[in-house]
Amino acid sequence: MTGPNDIKLAFFAYGVFRRGELGFLSISNLVDRVVAPVFVSGSLLLRDGLPIIDPQGGSNVWGSLIYFKEGHHGKAYERINRLEPDRQYRWEETTAQGVRCNYLIGRSPRKGSVPADEGWDGRNDPLFTTALQVVQEALETNADFEKNLKPMFRLQMAYLLLWSSIERYASLRYHLGDLAFDKIMQIADDSQFAHLLKQRVIRKHRVQRADRPQDHYELNPNDARKSLNYYYQIRSNITHRGKGVERDHETVRDSLKELFDIFTKLLQTAFESSSTEAPNK
Repeated sequence: MTGPNDIKLAFFAYGVFRRGELGFLSISNLVDRVVAPVFVSGSLLLRDGLPIIDPQGGSNVWGSLIYFKEGHHGKAYERINRLEPDRQYRWEETTAQGVRCNYLIGRSPRKGSVPADEGWDGRNDPLFTTALQVVQEALETNADFEKNLKPMFRLQMAYLLLWSSIERYASLRYHLGDLAFDKIMQIADDSQFAHLLKQRVIRKHRVQRADRPQDHYELNPNDARKSLNYYYQIRSNITHRGKGVERDHETVRDSLKELFDIFTKLLQTAFESSSTEAPNK
């Protein structure tokens, strides 16, 4: 995405880059101050679960003005560009209660969008709320193996749902575009993930790829990247394989419980950090 024309201007944030949202973490160390609440003219819409502005709308959109540290404007806007897909947004200038600023508006905002009647808050994303409740319920009621395989299949469904939540987190935190695996693996570079992995996981285990048995992936609480690859491979191996089905049930159950505990804490910590990372005025 091409950046704004005047990078010296403040940035009006109304979505993933607002203080308290996951995207704010990517720019927080470059922020001088945040002024909120302020508004711009337009309407807030939702498309593909993301907030966009229609500047022709007849109401006001509330957000915040983010001022960057002197000499860091270019780097800040580069990070914003890396996260936001240019097929969804484009840069424009506007005024927020008399202050000139840059903001991202939706491309063809009325196509495929709906009004955001209740605003937008990343914490309330269904994949961070209802979906995680469903995963927890599946864990609590399907721990024991049964020959009819129903508990195992329910755990497998829950495991896939958990990964949908993780992918949503990676999108809002690192990149809203494609290449799901690449942005998921950025989680392994998060020191908080490494800390939670060591804190929660005590076992070591190895799995092979279902399509290439010579390739294996290792769960090691001292290696965040290998372990995240391991958990992802469990997702890719979702199937039962003859006589090993009871062992598969145990592997999915243990991996689901560990990863659920790690991710829910990681998610909570990320939102908390975003709320306290920069001064507010």
